[in-house]
Amino acid sequence: MRTTHHASGFGLVASRQSPAARTTGIIGVLTAVWRLYRNRCQIARLQDLDDRQLLDMGLKREDLHEALTSAFFENPGSYLTRASRNRANLFYKGVRHD
Repeated sequence: MRTTHHASGFGLVASRQSPAARTTGIIGVLTAVWRLYRNRCQIARLQDLDDRQLLDMGLKREDLHEALTSAFFENPGSYLTRASRNRANLFYKGVRHD
């Protein structure tokens, strides 16, 4: 009885990425960076709204500031979503948080 051992089947042999795979990876990273930059620009435009308009969305100026000063590779939009949801939950529970 013969057994054959293929090292590559166990992921033990390092494989080289094809140029197409490398290009796809680079494009993916650049797309993610562009999306984060674009989100930050859109959030910065929210600064033009007055406090009542922001509160209609469940946001405050402090939320915008926190989102814009977060680390670059963190999605600032997800921070604003959480802040708005938390404020809405407090509102529906009857807790005023000014």
